[in-house]
Amino acid sequence: MRYYIQLLIAVILLFSSVLEAQTDVSVRRKDFKAGKSGFDVAWKHIKDGDSYYTEKGVWYNFAFDEYLKAIVYNSSDAELNYKTGASALFSDKKEEAAGFLLKAYELKNDVAEDILFLTGRALQYAGRFSEAIEKFNVYLTSHVKKSKENIIMAKRCIEECNSALIITKDTMRIAINNMGANINSNSDEYSEILSADGKTLYFASRRELPNSGSRYNDTKFDENIFLSQRNNKTWTLAQTAGKDLVTKFCETPLYINPANDRLYIYAGYEKGGDIKVSVKNKKGDWKAPETIPFGINSKGSETSFTFAPSGNEIYFVTDNGKDNIGGKDIYFIKKLSDRKWSKPQNAGPVINSIYDEESVRFSKKGDTLWFSSKGHNSIGGFDIFYSVKNKIGAWDSVKNYGYPVNTPWDELFYFPAPDADSSFYFVSNRSGGFGGLDIYQSRILPPKPVVVVLPPPPPPKPDTIIIRDTVVVIKEVAPPPPAPVVQPEPVPEPVLFLIGKIIDSDSGEPVIAKIDIIDITSNLVVGTTASSDADGSYRVKLPAKKSYMVDLRATGFLSDMKRIDIPDNWPKDVYNLNIDLIKVKVGKKVVLNNILFETGKAILTAGSAAELDRLLNIMLDNPQMKIEISGHTDKTGSEP
Repeated sequence: MRYYIQLLIAVILLFSSVLEAQTDVSVRRKDFKAGKSGFDVAWKHIKDGDSYYTEKGVWYNFAFDEYLKAIVYNSSDAELNYKTGASALFSDKKEEAAGFLLKAYELKNDVAEDILFLTGRALQYAGRFSEAIEKFNVYLTSHVKKSKENIIMAKRCIEECNSALIITKDTMRIAINNMGANINSNSDEYSEILSADGKTLYFASRRELPNSGSRYNDTKFDENIFLSQRNNKTWTLAQTAGKDLVTKFCETPLYINPANDRLYIYAGYEKGGDIKVSVKNKKGDWKAPETIPFGINSKGSETSFTFAPSGNEIYFVTDNGKDNIGGKDIYFIKKLSDRKWSKPQNAGPVINSIYDEESVRFSKKGDTLWFSSKGHNSIGGFDIFYSVKNKIGAWDSVKNYGYPVNTPWDELFYFPAPDADSSFYFVSNRSGGFGGLDIYQSRILPPKPVVVVLPPPPPPKPDTIIIRDTVVVIKEVAPPPPAPVVQPEPVPEPVLFLIGKIIDSDSGEPVIAKIDIIDITSNLVVGTTASSDADGSYRVKLPAKKSYMVDLRATGFLSDMKRIDIPDNWPKDVYNLNIDLIKVKVGKKVVLNNILFETGKAILTAGSAAELDRLLNIMLDNPQMKIEISGHTDKTGSEP
């Protein structure tokens, strides 16, 4: 039986606040064709991209990749630029969208009814807030057909951009680090909680498991609970939290008690979702979850849950509460004198907005309430907010946590580190991650040291000598005051860009190529771009100084793959790599490096895979090409 579940991730799907394009735009064959060479391959990429595009959801990532291959053939087709930009906007590649949508508008300003709206959204994600406001205003005052939803969204986006212009002026000193491949994957990871000693991390993931079955309506797999143990400063490779917490339904960790023996979870079923609790058995394994006795579960979905540190209050999120202000709201109950609990109460308009609230958490002292909201003065999507209790015990006005934690993307599930006052964890789908929602670890940096520049000391007065009965008295000159001690400023997080040019090896002319940056350790694509049709230049951000494979593909040229090794002590913020691509011609030779067999065996070594993948790409890009493979042996082996 296939379960279509109303679950926490149904909310997360809306985190991006992007409405899928309503305009039906098609690339016309006769307009797209710009010459015979490479057309058939490029047109097939468009058709494949269209197939993914209509499936929506996670398939937008694949649509973008196909359109990007086609645009290498003809980058001046307005409709193709629109669909490439729209695919990026609806996928994990939102930072790539603005350039394509701006070019589509430049080529044909009526390419689609929502071109201005989508361009505004793309510019907002790119942090170009003033330009985004301009596009939204032009869209709202234009005479194009607009849906009611897009009008409401455009007005809200203008509010978010205005908030962003204010909030981003005051950048906080915070180090933000992705928790890496041991925790995150190319699927969603979220709702992280830590044990009281800070050594065990629980989180939800929608990654595929051997028994995952088919995808849900949102094109993703069901959510399961994973855990990772901290070993000194590193986290172990995540594994499932136990057979009773990994089922055909959906489970998300929400709260763990200080004794680390009661885990409260969200359990999603066919008709809604409830809060349940799992208790550890004598062996230390988590037992099957049971319904909680607090009277907060309803016919709707309760998607967030936490105890106050005192244990006398419970805060939770529901879409089916009394006195709802709008969307999903935060509610609370209090423990009564007879050990019973009060009825749920809405946390009120100070906390809740007319938009969705989510992921409610407490500070360690219980005097601060942390949560995420699409409302208040969010700068885009869900932002992290907090409220502090005042002297009379009421929650004070809500404050946006600020930039760079909050971005136009989605930020949720703030969790203070149990073992460090200046550290915390949160979740975001911002660019530069592994895909979807990732878990980040952050640390508040100390304020910048104030450099005190003292005026130069006055010249010392000459010694005073007084002669009295042959006794010489010399007045001592006081030593100058010690120089102020200036603490060294913490080293900022490194930013590194790979730059260069892609040119034709024969003519020296620029080549439009699709460029993928592959992390050698995880084998994941961590960056994608295309070289310019004007001069062949490209620029792509690298997440760290390490080793990568640079995969290049261009229509009419042999695919190429280069390895780059960037040392930790690389002194610059750019790494230059220029590449000459070889045009497909009869008689051209390509050297396939390091395709080796194990000694005395007909088994290829593991290091041969990358070059064989390169050969496969060459053949896929040029299906009509016939190849001849030649090789040689060495003298090593048992036979002559």
